[in-house]
Amino acid sequence: MTFSYPALFDFEPFAGRSEEFVALIRQFAAAHPFRSATVDELLLDDDYHRRPLRPEDFEFLKFMKPVRADNVSRLPSLASNRTLLSIYELEAARMPRSGEAADWQRFTEFYRDDVRTLGAQLAPFLEAYAFSYLRGTSPAGESVATASARLARIIDDESTFWDATFARLMRNDYLEEGLRFIMVQRWALAPSKRRAVARAAANGYFDALPPEARPALDGDLPDDALLQRVAAMCGVTRQQHAYWQFYLPTSMAKTNLLYALARRPDRVFALTGAVFAAEAEWLAFGLALERACAWLQPAGRRPGEAEARKTALTARFATALQTVADRFGDTAFEQCVAGAAAGERLAERGRWDLGEQLQWLGAIPQYCEFARRISQRIDAECPDIDRETFIEPHEMCSTTHVHNDHRLVTIQEGDMLFWGNVGMQLKMHQGDMVLIPDGRLHGSTVVSGECTYHQPIIPDDWVQALVAELDATAHAAR
Repeated sequence: MTFSYPALFDFEPFAGRSEEFVALIRQFAAAHPFRSATVDELLLDDDYHRRPLRPEDFEFLKFMKPVRADNVSRLPSLASNRTLLSIYELEAARMPRSGEAADWQRFTEFYRDDVRTLGAQLAPFLEAYAFSYLRGTSPAGESVATASARLARIIDDESTFWDATFARLMRNDYLEEGLRFIMVQRWALAPSKRRAVARAAANGYFDALPPEARPALDGDLPDDALLQRVAAMCGVTRQQHAYWQFYLPTSMAKTNLLYALARRPDRVFALTGAVFAAEAEWLAFGLALERACAWLQPAGRRPGEAEARKTALTARFATALQTVADRFGDTAFEQCVAGAAAGERLAERGRWDLGEQLQWLGAIPQYCEFARRISQRIDAECPDIDRETFIEPHEMCSTTHVHNDHRLVTIQEGDMLFWGNVGMQLKMHQGDMVLIPDGRLHGSTVVSGECTYHQPIIPDDWVQALVAELDATAHAAR
């Protein structure tokens, strides 16, 4: 008799039940810790028990069609991954900040039994919704050598991405600001990833592997001392989740994938593969960081060490795969490969999402100019283009979010601060405008008595032509 393990995540069992779960999501998000951000909460004051989920989005999000590979940067993905990360970390104890009554109130509100119960009901639905596109990413019949080569491919692809990204940031004179955003995605979320893996290890998930063949997300490349130095250099010095509003959906998704598999004993081998993929991604990031921040690099690195580390990691994964196959058969082996393939796919989507955000952030002056050109084109060609108009009062704060289309923000009257990165404050006044591409994380605060602004919705071909122009200019400057 043969046995085929189920897909890692499958939305089909939830088809037709979205309305039922949306009602539960609204109840969950109505808890006080998840209310939308106020004007003083752009950065949270080391408050682990505060997670702005932007609950108003759940009034129109339907959660009927699961996230796809091509829309991982859009609002449904952002909302589901913020909610999932909050649910998982209801199981992580973080003490109140002090003995003051207000801090104890925040502490107990976060861990309320009814909130945790709702989270437990929602997690399977949201996991299937956020991750079903990762199913079927592992070709049948892979050999140990072919499967372990996935890690080498992750390292190579990540290294190429980081080299190109750091070069672009330097050309745009945006290296420090870009590093700040990058460290929020990688360093600020590292404790959550490590917590998920440590919990799994404590629950015996890796006991079947020889100690020398177990995956890990810590070590000396990159070592934490280097990461702390880079984070301090660019101002990312607060405790975990202070930067909650600046996590990209794909950054949270990579964390949530580990949490999701770590709470399912029947996905034990998939978690092994996924953690190895995360380790490969982490190694490539460390190597790139050392190259980009050579003046902070620890002494003693030898030429060729990077290649040796890559070889050692793929060999360790090959040992793990062979052990799994020998002891538990083809089904376990295939599940392990599926976990690695899911991690590889998610890493690729994460590179795309982060790259698009950094390209936009590093060229905001150009995107303001693009907005003016688009506005002139609207006046000439499409005066009745679809648009939304907002009239907001003083200190109205928009929790960071994304749009599922390209939009302008054009100020008719009043003043606004606009941001898409930690420390960014684009001051916008009457007549100012900026282009926000589909899927780019941003927020704003009204700083005048009132602000009236419009958001025309821009056709994709208009934006792609301008982005191509920007890319051509950058290519010519190399």
